[in-house]
Amino acid sequence: MNRLSLIALPATLFVLAAVALAGGLAPEEAVKRMKAADGFRAKLVAAEPLVRQPVTMTFDDRGRMWVLQYLQYPNPAGLKPVEVDQYLRTKYDRVPEPPPKGPKGADRVTILDDPDADGRYRKAKDFVGGLNLASGMCLGHGGVYVLQAPYLLFYPDRDGDDVPDGDPEVLLSGFGLEDAHAVANSLQWGPDGWLYGAQGSTVTAHVRGVEFQQGVWRYHPITRAFELFSEGGGNTWGLDFDGHGNVIAGTNWGGAAMLHQVQGGYYVKGFAKHGPLHNAHTYGYFDHVPYKDFKGGHVTVGGVVYRGGTYPAKYRDQYVAGNVLSNVLNWHALEPKASSFTSRHLSEFLAGNDLWFRPVDCLVGPDGNVHIADWYDVRANHVDPVDNWDKSNGRVYKVEPTSPAAALPMPPGWKDARGPSLGKLASRDLLGLLGHPNDWFRREARRVLSERRDKGGIAPLRKTILEEKGELALEALWALYVSDGLDDAFAMKLFDHANEDVRTWTVRLLGDAREVSPSVAKRFVSLARTDPSPTVRSQLACTAKRLPAGDGLPVVRELLRRVEDINDPHIPLLLWWAVEDKAVAHRDLVLGLLDSPEAWRTPLIRRTLIERLGRRYMAEGGDADLAACARLLASAPGPEEVRLLMQGMEKALEGRQLARVPPALERQLGALWREGDRSALLTRFALRLGSVPAFERALEVAADPKAPEGDRVSLMDVLGQTARPEVVPVLLRVLAEGKTDGLRGAALSALQSFKNENIADAVLDQYPCLSGSLRGKAQTLLCGRAGSALKFLRAVDAGRVSPKDVPLDTLRRVVEYKDERLVKLIEKHWGKVGPLPAGEKIARARAINHSLNQRPGDAANGKALFAKHCATCHTLFGEGNKIGPELTGADRKNREFLLTSVVDPSAYIRPEYVAYLVTTTDGRALTGLLAEQSPTAVTLLNEKNERTVIARAKIDEMSPAKASLMPEKILDPLSEQEIRDLFSYLQSDGPKK
Repeated sequence: MNRLSLIALPATLFVLAAVALAGGLAPEEAVKRMKAADGFRAKLVAAEPLVRQPVTMTFDDRGRMWVLQYLQYPNPAGLKPVEVDQYLRTKYDRVPEPPPKGPKGADRVTILDDPDADGRYRKAKDFVGGLNLASGMCLGHGGVYVLQAPYLLFYPDRDGDDVPDGDPEVLLSGFGLEDAHAVANSLQWGPDGWLYGAQGSTVTAHVRGVEFQQGVWRYHPITRAFELFSEGGGNTWGLDFDGHGNVIAGTNWGGAAMLHQVQGGYYVKGFAKHGPLHNAHTYGYFDHVPYKDFKGGHVTVGGVVYRGGTYPAKYRDQYVAGNVLSNVLNWHALEPKASSFTSRHLSEFLAGNDLWFRPVDCLVGPDGNVHIADWYDVRANHVDPVDNWDKSNGRVYKVEPTSPAAALPMPPGWKDARGPSLGKLASRDLLGLLGHPNDWFRREARRVLSERRDKGGIAPLRKTILEEKGELALEALWALYVSDGLDDAFAMKLFDHANEDVRTWTVRLLGDAREVSPSVAKRFVSLARTDPSPTVRSQLACTAKRLPAGDGLPVVRELLRRVEDINDPHIPLLLWWAVEDKAVAHRDLVLGLLDSPEAWRTPLIRRTLIERLGRRYMAEGGDADLAACARLLASAPGPEEVRLLMQGMEKALEGRQLARVPPALERQLGALWREGDRSALLTRFALRLGSVPAFERALEVAADPKAPEGDRVSLMDVLGQTARPEVVPVLLRVLAEGKTDGLRGAALSALQSFKNENIADAVLDQYPCLSGSLRGKAQTLLCGRAGSALKFLRAVDAGRVSPKDVPLDTLRRVVEYKDERLVKLIEKHWGKVGPLPAGEKIARARAINHSLNQRPGDAANGKALFAKHCATCHTLFGEGNKIGPELTGADRKNREFLLTSVVDPSAYIRPEYVAYLVTTTDGRALTGLLAEQSPTAVTLLNEKNERTVIARAKIDEMSPAKASLMPEKILDPLSEQEIRDLFSYLQSDGPKK
């Protein structure tokens, strides 16, 4: 198991922390500092010099520990960086050759031994050295698999003498190399015999024609097949399998501890940083496992589902993982919910009480205890590119119960979890380990069986599966499959098995071939119609996407009829993705899913499919696709279904109009228009299709003070996107005569699209009459172009606008026009608005820190200050917006971290909160988070929580901003006592429950 979390903290914080601490604790002293959960104790099992910079570890089938020492980190040897972007993604001068021809680095795979059997490893031998940013390893099939980007390597050791038989074999090539914190990692044998791995966020892989950033992938050691198992996630580094075979992945997202990654799923990712998911038509994605009472910093790593058999029963099947920012490991409950689960904080498992303690990997060993790899370094950020990491140390600990339960049963010949090799056991003895209380033995037994593929084990495995109903039945099924003993005839018996996991995995294992026999396909349809288990139905949806349309869509049809899955966390989107996969290539079969009014009105179809299907065909935009849109509109059985279709089709046209409307769609639009129910939605939709009557109707409604405000606002939005000059007088009239901030704000937003010199004058005339929030929108409009920005600043110079009304972040964007006239006016009224020098920020942080120590703050007043100055962008204790990071689960108790993040917000910007600068072909300049994007449009979200849709055709340039959306000097308007009050609230535990 392979985990890494080298957390990106502000560079200024690193400076402060480095001053505060120099040197760490000796290994024995570090253990004394640790506080384990009640009933447990920590023990040191390995330390420097045997182990340094451990990033992952595993045990071999003799019970010896193997450790991967990541000593070359953070920069590969022998490569020259030619370009580094703001995310520290580095382009190198070449792709290195694989070992032994490529550059030699400092990484090594080391075997640790405990010759005295006293629980402390005192002997070490390198299996292989000279590795160059090797980030993952796994043992099996007569050798060692090693991840060294861009390669998956295999070092053979058929004779088991702990010396490679020769040069490594390159199994895969193309993993990303741009960032040592996100390279391919976490090699782990799945229960199905595939080798699973992960890849993080700041690298891009191109493996066998598959491009992806973060996600989970897999490789089959026998067939040599490669697949992207699921796409997205946090900075995915770390995965494990629970007792049901679910993939659980680590994350750096904050507020949650894990993701449940399902086959073919699409997950949240840093969209601004990496662009959309590689399928542009997912129209949704899965988020992290819902979590309650999250504690600590935003990165959870090293997670394992505890199934070791040594700890008290209440800990079995719970998740233990490291939180590097908080220097602790936490217990997380896993609680089933429909086809997935939820999670919550249980307790601290191990607190280091040492800022150097950096738990990056967990592993359950043959003794049933959790082992922990400690990177051990005061530094936890990778913003500063200087390689000053402390590479002199590293530790491995284990946590054991103070009052152990009965000793675990050991395989024949084993004593104290030491030899002989499990690989030398007879197959019947390995089969006996499938029910072992320590899951480590189960996994090792399956691995050895997968290598042997012993036909003699098939009959007893089948007998066990049919006779058992609990976990052993599932373990036997996995062992049967990796032994090449699962065929259709036996599988048909398993579809009626009492254990839902057996049924679930039978579906998955058969579907992995991407084709099934007619009898199996027919049974899949029957299961979809009748199976009571949501996990079975979830897997059927995953498998339906993999199968040919003729076999997969009948399964989808039955699953769409299952009313009980309407609120399942996974099934609705899985069904859409199965449909979307066939939507264009098998258009008639997909449209056949809506072959009756009853089908249209099925809850899952109505909520999940109709709108997305209309959107998908309109987005594809070919003649056959637009004909499909017309066909859908014509066959919709009622106005509600028409509404859903139009909503989807309009979303596909967001920011643009259809260039050409084919006759069939034009006829259908005309029929809808003639029916007389000219709703705002129909008007918007028709307007995007270029309808002249719809344009006239939209102008009429937008200008009508008696029309519903919601209709007027939505139509002004689309009218603004048309950029037709006839729209401007209507919008200006609404601005002048509108009775509500909603109407006037919509007019201001729509006016941004127009390059008309008279707009600035009109807006400035209205400026004194605008509310505070509308003045912010007006400033966004006026400062969106250099010419109108000049008029605005001249109004300030003339005394018509107070300089105090203009925030520094607005001025900072105006400076980007590089117009001397603008710069002079800014300096006249505000001085220089560029970023503070690093030294000044450090001094400011120290001064505030000193002030905070002088006297306590008033958290109640701090809450009001938070609402005024912070809640526009941040959420704390359930209140506020989500433009910036959610603060409840942040490392708020760490004052240095919090203070530096406020004083120097641009020192490190988490990838998902990077702003973008967009310039348009008509001279606009906008800044905001990339809230949404499609092949035809992007949506920016600015610091005022305003959304702006921009057609890609109108974008001249789009690039990541170097500065955070959060302005510097945000604390400057506050008095010292107000700062104390604000920090008192920020660092509080929130309202009492």
